[in-house]
This record gives sequence, structure tokens and C-alpha cells, in this order.
Amino acid sequence: MISTSKGDSEDFLSHRRPKQYRMPERVIQLIDRVAKLQDRTQTDVVIEATTCYAEEQLLDQTTMVWDEAGYQAFTAAVEKPAQPSEHVIKARQQKRSWE
Repeated sequence: MISTSKGDSEDFLSHRRPKQYRMPERVIQLIDRVAKLQDRTQTDVVIEATTCYAEEQLLDQTTMVWDEAGYQAFTAAVEKPAQPSEHVIKARQQKRSWE
């Protein structure tokens, strides 16, 4: 019988190696470390990490569609040199602490 007290469950989880995770031992140890730090299960850590990665990959594949005028406006904005803000101008004019 598995105890449900927090100390016993942490000890149990830290020694449990899920067989469905076919990963190098160092990766499993990393997942265990994060799970223990965040008081979460290994599965929760893996699900969150894979979900975030999948969302990032999908966002990287986003297609932007413009008409010719929109595309010209976009390329003009990207190719135009950025103008420094007032904050940047003031920061450049200040004497640096190491000077």
C-alpha cells in the first residue's frame, strides 16, 4: 500500500521511473528536479513543456497575408531605420559612472 502523506509521496515519486518516458537518464532527472521544485508531478511538467513548445512552433509558422499596398507598407516600416526615443537620447547624453 502506498502512503499518501506528503513526505512519503515525494520519496515515492523521486524513486519512481515512468516506463513510458523513453528518455536519457539525465533528462528524467531534470524533469524530476523541476517537478520537486514546483511540487508537481512529472507528467504535469512534461505536458506543460511539450504544450509550450508546440504552441511556439505553431506561432513560428504563422502566415501573414497582405495585399500589395499592405506588403509595401510593411517592408517600408521594416527597412526604415528606427529613430531613438527621448529616453535613449537622454541616456546617451548622461555621463557614465565609469568615466
